[in-house]
Amino acid sequence: MKYILLIVLALVAGTMVFVFGLFGTDEKTIVVSKPAVGSATVNELEDENDAAEEARYAAIQTEYKKLEKARRNLDRRLARIKAVMWNVQLPPEQAKDIVSKMRKGYGLLKTKKLLGAFSGLQSISDELARVEYAHQKLEGVVEALRAAKSED
Repeated sequence: MKYILLIVLALVAGTMVFVFGLFGTDEKTIVVSKPAVGSATVNELEDENDAAEEARYAAIQTEYKKLEKARRNLDRRLARIKAVMWNVQLPPEQAKDIVSKMRKGYGLLKTKKLLGAFSGLQSISDELARVEYAHQKLEGVVEALRAAKSED
């Protein structure tokens, strides 16, 4: 028991010495070093980086607006096809092809990536190309459905 008490007292005394600093000097020395690069140069570098970042962000925003417009156009085309498809009898191969194209279009619209999900301008351009490709694949579908509807 007395060994445990001795260890606890030693730990408390050591903590007191460490916390209150009974050993050492009372002088506080502060070392300030000058930066290797002048402050004017640092400011100029920050301004250049900010300008480049702002230009990059503006380019990304304009490309994303194009992507949003292409998505709206694809959504409109899919809605138009869906409206025209009511009560239309098609051959099984043609119906399968149309349904496949529509599913791909809805798949692109279902999992929309927002602006923050893109790492750069190239990834937005790639997504825009996918949406435009799906839109072009659906171009002749409305006319084919209207022709099939008029035959019935």
